[in-house]
Amino acid sequence: MLTGNPQTISTDVLVIGGGGAGLRAAIEARKNGREVLLVSRSKAGYGNNTAISMAMFAASGGDREPRDNPQVHLKDTVVAGCYLNDQELAGVMTEGAWQQVRDLEAMGVNFKKSSGQHLWIMHVPGHTYSRHVTANRTLGVEFTGPMRDYASKTGVRFLDGVEVVNLLVDGGEAFGAAGLDERGNVFVIRAGVTVLASGGAGEAFLRTNNAGGSSGDGFAFCYEAGLPLVDMELVQFYPTTLGKYGGRLWSYEVIVGRGATLRNSRGEDILEKHGLKDFMKMTRDKLARAIMLEILAGNAIDGRLKVDLGVVPPDNLDKVLRVIEAQRYPREAMVAPAAHHFMGGVVINRDCETGVNGLLAAGEVCGGIHGANRLAGNALTDIFVFGAIAGRQAARLDPGQRKEVPGLIRKVLDGLRERSDRKGEESIEAVEIDLRTTMWEKAGIVRNEQSLEKALAQVKAGRERLAWAKIGTMPDVIKLTKLESMFLVAEMVCRAALHRKESRGSHYRTDYPEQNDRDWLRNTVITRKGSQMELTTRPVAFPRIPRP
Repeated sequence: MLTGNPQTISTDVLVIGGGGAGLRAAIEARKNGREVLLVSRSKAGYGNNTAISMAMFAASGGDREPRDNPQVHLKDTVVAGCYLNDQELAGVMTEGAWQQVRDLEAMGVNFKKSSGQHLWIMHVPGHTYSRHVTANRTLGVEFTGPMRDYASKTGVRFLDGVEVVNLLVDGGEAFGAAGLDERGNVFVIRAGVTVLASGGAGEAFLRTNNAGGSSGDGFAFCYEAGLPLVDMELVQFYPTTLGKYGGRLWSYEVIVGRGATLRNSRGEDILEKHGLKDFMKMTRDKLARAIMLEILAGNAIDGRLKVDLGVVPPDNLDKVLRVIEAQRYPREAMVAPAAHHFMGGVVINRDCETGVNGLLAAGEVCGGIHGANRLAGNALTDIFVFGAIAGRQAARLDPGQRKEVPGLIRKVLDGLRERSDRKGEESIEAVEIDLRTTMWEKAGIVRNEQSLEKALAQVKAGRERLAWAKIGTMPDVIKLTKLESMFLVAEMVCRAALHRKESRGSHYRTDYPEQNDRDWLRNTVITRKGSQMELTTRPVAFPRIPRP
């Protein structure tokens, strides 16, 4: 099924990923004089999590709220993250946020304005002050569309519709990547510097609102390269989503914030029942857990809870109904949580360096910034700030000689041929749905030792089934490579969740239901040691916000 010889492309800087982090890195590297190629599984700027976001991010330091500043934003981020954050990285994010507003405006992004042409800002739970800016329309392509257009005008090249299947790493150095498209064309991209901006792994769970393709490839690439990954047990679940598999967000921040509530099958107000009536303290981890506990207790209606608009104060009702109409939400919505964001990921420093020479990383593939629970709006802040840093750092590094790595290329091609020649009878789709169901039911919002051990056993069994997958087309080969990444990420999540014997933020264990600051102000670290997955811990540092 593979067509002919690989096509070889050379560039100074290779960016992997067409979301906000990848586009921001590509723009910055090109601005600083480097030749840049961006590779994306879909059209860059579309079909990714930034593009389907609500186009809102937290940016302290503006002129609308004089009491706010990056240090207050940092403290909010660390408190919400239950003090597991890498405070140096989180501080870089909060200090760089406002500059990204100005940079995005220069790229053609239209931000929502209030009277007097001031930026419109809103107040979101967990944040001390109003600091969230948003595009004119609450859809992420209002950011990524102009960014793609701007990147193209500056000379960034795009290779759309190509799935990166391997990083080219040898002897602690990165030399680019190999990719595959659905027609069987193989691409070998030789690069002086590679920026990994491949996103997270929401599709490892049955219910997710992530864009298609969020299978954790970047996590797998970094693990195979011997790089450490941190806090892979910390997965954020958005509390309120619509649809059978949670594919669409229902914005509780806007609607519940104006007085609506959620009721179970008994008609109970679950916000009151679980002590969440103070909206400004209603962080995503707490609300998702409350809803899931109601579902597991049998108090749901077809696995979901009902939105009650009848309690919205009259002076807020018109605003709520306008939001519902604008977002095309059902008037009588039924909602449940879904996997949303990975707080864990590859370890980076403030310059986005990973420990492999020539390999930088930015965005959701990186860990440590958000601690145990990400504050609403900080995801886009993260990707824009660190995307820009990765691009600048990529431009600073000497692209040098693009080393020939024929042995690595042969290994990649042999692996692709082996996958394409499989004649088993196992359905790839069935193996995938079983894995995602296992992770949702046994390693999701509510966990314990028994459920996690069962999940690990089923992950192992599923991986064995995958060896007997039936491959008939090139899309099957691509899906198989992505499923291999997904199985590896699932194992990381389960092992790290077993290792952390407490509950903290998004990580909730019924057998260890309390947060344990005495023993577990520590990050979990996963590293490949030969063929084994090694787990260790390291103490959290407190350089800027003191420990609780």
